[in-house]
Amino acid sequence: MRYGIPLLGDRVAPRSTHADSVLVTVLRRNRARTESKPELADHSLLELAKVLSDNRIDVLVCGGISREERDFLEARRVEIIDNVVASVNEILFALQAGELRSGFGLNAADTEGTEQKKIPAVTSREETVPDKAAGTGINKMIIDCLACRNRVCLSGERCDAFRYPLTAETNEKHSIQMIEAMLDITFENERTLCRLSELIYFCLEMRYRKIGLAYCIELEEPTEILVRVLRRFFKVYPVCCKIGGKVISDAMTPPSSLQAHSRGHQVACNPLGQIEALNRIETDINVLVGLCMGADCLLTRLSDAPVTTLFVKDKSLANNPIGAVYSDYYLKEAIQAARTDTETDLLP
Repeated sequence: MRYGIPLLGDRVAPRSTHADSVLVTVLRRNRARTESKPELADHSLLELAKVLSDNRIDVLVCGGISREERDFLEARRVEIIDNVVASVNEILFALQAGELRSGFGLNAADTEGTEQKKIPAVTSREETVPDKAAGTGINKMIIDCLACRNRVCLSGERCDAFRYPLTAETNEKHSIQMIEAMLDITFENERTLCRLSELIYFCLEMRYRKIGLAYCIELEEPTEILVRVLRRFFKVYPVCCKIGGKVISDAMTPPSSLQAHSRGHQVACNPLGQIEALNRIETDINVLVGLCMGADCLLTRLSDAPVTTLFVKDKSLANNPIGAVYSDYYLKEAIQAARTDTETDLLP
């Protein structure tokens, strides 16, 4: 039996087509032997299918796989073992033991007895990073919950990340009140609440009265509807991203990159002005509606009140950014953009 395992590094890739390479492994007499490791350059289903065909693969061992990809490969008589979360060594061990199956690695018991069985509950470690101010190195803890095997936190146990005291743990009254309100909404059993309903319920339970809306001019229409809804319960203060009317200068951006809009032509977004206005109003909570990447970061960092995001602007995906992680096209686009920027940064 011949197995193909799409890999990122030394672990099975989270998506079947978005891998650096495919490990070709042959299992004979309960012995797994690695034959080759062809690369995947295009991250496409056709490329993966060609690699599987060229290497006469009988079984694809992968992480996530879409229904279309599954149907395409199964029509070519490739068996699928999906939702596998493991390292190469763990997969080979499971193959030889006859234990590899769909969902392998999601349970801590799956990887017991392998070379990785001593991996801590959360893959956490200390790394020495340079401290520019002091001119020396300092130790910082690095955490990767996605690499966790045991997931002891899901059974209410403290994990290795809590070997060190975390400053997020607090007995501060307002924080406790927010957590209690969050839990009330999370465990709402009678109905499934949309995000807008959750916002209203949360603000009512927190006894908030003044809500600030930092919105993008491109989402003015849904903002107007939103304001009419929220004003049934609260005082609402919408503040536009163009507040202050600051004109974009050549020093801020090249003229060739300026884009004309029906309104706000050559007027800069002003998140600093938005948050200054909302802080002066002394809002109880600020709600972000479609702010640009970076503008939302500035506003969140400088806000005196808690901040939550209600609508996110995504020009390619109809304001539904989560769609990117389920689309081969947009995943490939994001990976290519990141590689291009990285290569540019490395140029002398």
